[in-house]
Amino acid sequence: MNENAFQAPAVEVQRRTPEVLQRIEERCAGLLPRVEAKMKTLSGRDRRPEARLVDQAAQAGTVAKRVMWLRKAADYLQEGAAHLAACRKGCSHCCHISVMVSRAEAQVIARETGAHLNTDAGQFTMQGFEEQSETIRAATLQAYGAACTFLREGSCSIYSSRPLQCRLLLNMDDDDLLCQLIENGDSNVPYLNTTEHHIASVTVLGAHQDYDDLRNWFPSGLA
Repeated sequence: MNENAFQAPAVEVQRRTPEVLQRIEERCAGLLPRVEAKMKTLSGRDRRPEARLVDQAAQAGTVAKRVMWLRKAADYLQEGAAHLAACRKGCSHCCHISVMVSRAEAQVIARETGAHLNTDAGQFTMQGFEEQSETIRAATLQAYGAACTFLREGSCSIYSSRPLQCRLLLNMDDDDLLCQLIENGDSNVPYLNTTEHHIASVTVLGAHQDYDDLRNWFPSGLA
């Protein structure tokens, strides 16, 4: 991995002081029932439109169209839960953590935005995920606290083309306290469970795809 690819950290990564850990512990104490109450309100939401959109993606004839339909499915899922999430415009905590993107999706982003694609990126594969777990964790820690190369003045400069992972990352707590970055990369954020969609995306785009952090695919952003 290119150690110079990432921008300097743009948000403070807090030290693991007793005060910080106590604040997190106090918040986590009532976290589960609070999040479960929110999820209960979503249990009756009709997931069939999302499934139909994923089916459209699977049947699409080009990678660009597959990504388009997967985005629509992700947006449908996100829109149903967004009003219950802590995520708000101007919050960029999740723009300072690792964002794994497939080569197929990176190529679509490059075509749509004109950003230069680093074709040498793509060091991970789903097929070798278990064998690469330590390397993936190291890459995740390296990205931790480093601003996404597409982040401009606190906002995403490619919002309409942002990765699937970004579309689906929702903190289901009441505020961004648990999103704040703590050294060593530990996370207690109660993210919306989007496992089914991620599995569907891998299936549609192909398990053979290679993956890498968005910063490695686009080390220069839109420059």
